[in-house]
Amino acid sequence: MRKREIETAKRFGILERMEDFERELLKIKYLSEVDFDLDNFINDLSEIILIPKYSIPVSTPDYYAQRRAQLWKILDVCERFDLHHTGDLIEDYGEHWYIVRHCGESWKV
Repeated sequence: MRKREIETAKRFGILERMEDFERELLKIKYLSEVDFDLDNFINDLSEIILIPKYSIPVSTPDYYAQRRAQLWKILDVCERFDLHHTGDLIEDYGEHWYIVRHCGESWKV
């Protein structure tokens, strides 16, 4: 996490949870890092944006299946951390996913 997100997470008492979330995401094959945007969390304690970076070799014969499987694993981790679908589209920026998740009740501290 970047310094700004660490400070925000500390301020709202969610740093340990965010670190656990990041650690779980980084266990997913081909994910090399995860950035977060907590600005929407600051505003109304409702959304977290995650921007995982992936590095699936394009030469992989099942490249698209690997990408799809990776995305499902990311979404599964989100659900386990009480982060749910917002209605926003998940965007693929070529080597980064852009995913907006709504915080469930357990995030309200």
